[in-house]
Amino acid sequence: MFNLFHFGTCWVGGAGIWRRGGGLIYTIAMSNIDSLIKRGEACYSEGLYDSAIASYGQAMAAGEESSQLYCLRAKAYLAKGWEAAGRAPSGEEAYEKWAAAFGDSPEVELAHADAQRAVELDPKNSDAWYGLGVILMDKRLWTRAVEAFDKCQELHPDDFEAKYWQAVAFDEMGDTARALETLDAVLAMNEDCHEACYMRAQIRADKDELAPALADIARAIELDPETPEYHLEKGRILYFMAEKPEGAARLPEAIEDFTEALRLEPEYAEAYNWRSLAYLQAGDDRRELADLDALIKLEPANAEAYKRRYDCHAACGHRAEAAGDWLYLCTLDPRAAADPFKGAAGKATEDFKKLRGN
Repeated sequence: MFNLFHFGTCWVGGAGIWRRGGGLIYTIAMSNIDSLIKRGEACYSEGLYDSAIASYGQAMAAGEESSQLYCLRAKAYLAKGWEAAGRAPSGEEAYEKWAAAFGDSPEVELAHADAQRAVELDPKNSDAWYGLGVILMDKRLWTRAVEAFDKCQELHPDDFEAKYWQAVAFDEMGDTARALETLDAVLAMNEDCHEACYMRAQIRADKDELAPALADIARAIELDPETPEYHLEKGRILYFMAEKPEGAARLPEAIEDFTEALRLEPEYAEAYNWRSLAYLQAGDDRRELADLDALIKLEPANAEAYKRRYDCHAACGHRAEAAGDWLYLCTLDPRAAADPFKGAAGKATEDFKKLRGN
């Protein structure tokens, strides 16, 4: 599935999730309500989301109830929620728990209520539909999100951003064919949409279409070279290529891209995870251990990282270190303690059957 976290941050970054709504436009003299709204926008731009929410609420209490004002407050609620949630963990199971918790958070619920009110007040406000779609994505209500983005595109058929998020929703629903079709349409509308290039690369890589996936991610990096996730994805694709016959020459390239991702984001756990796998494939135990150490420092509850570090220590003959990792692993995942016994029991059963001639 598509990793929502990276682009999730974009929903509330930059100009905000409502692209065209930089604020309410007034032709009348400055009023107290105007002042409250402008103060809310100023607080939002400074990252003071509680103050922004309070200012918008005061404007509503003073008698201003417009679709765009509800959009602004919903955006502030969502930004507050993202700030509180922090960066998503790299492990798939941990990420799913994180995403589900974020979708059920009070801030997202409040944002959802405001966005719903915004479309009720003005069904022709395309930004309100777009914002509602974004929030429904956060709540993992994919079908309803697609419907909201459809409404947005009815009002603005050339809205490639709404179409892009529909592609994300289709992918999350498991309809990769429709996701790819939609991404093709996005890139036909805007060939410089690096997010679409990135997502199409991910889907193609998962389908083992590595050459076109590499072309897509190279284009994404050309358009936006400072995004660490893009370098991570390029490294992953090169890593998969290195696993193919006669593909070993790709492995140093993969390591270079993982390293570039870490240069851009020094605490990028997933980049340490993938680079450690590349070092494992290269037979570089020392660097593999260093990356696993860094990964565990960032994610101390990552059982898989302890398992792989145990394997590496055991292979290197580091008995004490291996034993310590095994104990931590069994604490984090009690099933790990039973695995060797299950294996031994299975082997004993096979041997017994052979002795009996069965």
